[in-house]
Amino acid sequence: MISDYPICVRYPMSLLSVIIEQDILAIIFLRNNKKIIANIRAFDKHFNLILDNIRELWNQNNNKGILQFKERHIGKMILRGDSIILIMPL
Repeated sequence: MISDYPICVRYPMSLLSVIIEQDILAIIFLRNNKKIIANIRAFDKHFNLILDNIRELWNQNNNKGILQFKERHIGKMILRGDSIILIMPL
């Protein structure tokens, strides 16, 4: 839980700094209804993120209309900040 961290978290940028410094996994919700679980390595003022050890998760309808869970692994990625809805530490 983020409240257990010794560093005071008052601003969004400071939360990202804590996540990076303590090497905490984060879940990132995107505008395209996908979710990413990854280690955040760096960020800028536009919330562009450099990510490492990424799991991308989403749901997709198959030919029969059944919802299927999909997942893929990606090594490294730069994620544009305007596609991010929410970032939470795990």
